[in-house]
This record gives sequence, structure tokens and C-alpha cells, in this order.
Amino acid sequence: MIEMFFSKAARGFLRNIRVETKKELEARIYQGIQEINEEPVVFRWKYKMEEAGVI
Repeated sequence: MIEMFFSKAARGFLRNIRVETKKELEARIYQGIQEINEEPVVFRWKYKMEEAGVI
């Protein structure tokens, strides 16, 4: 799930931006996270752990 978050960040709110400082980058990241949290996506797993062969 964390990989999906970073992929979404790279494709979304971090794409094609230029920042002058780390503070500006940090502010943009927090803004992007806030935007994501305003419209959360609920993941519904299709398989049980036993069916997926993990256990």
C-alpha cells in the first residue's frame, strides 16, 4: 500500500513541480496528503489470505 501511495504522489501532486527550498517541497507534500485525505479511497481486498496462498 505504501508503494501505491508513493506512485500516486509521484504521478499526482509531485509531477512537474519545481521548488526552491526543502521547506517548499515539504509544504507541497503536506498539501498533497491533505488533498488525498479529503477524498479517501477504500480498498476492498478480493481474496482471503488463505485463498491467496500467503498462509
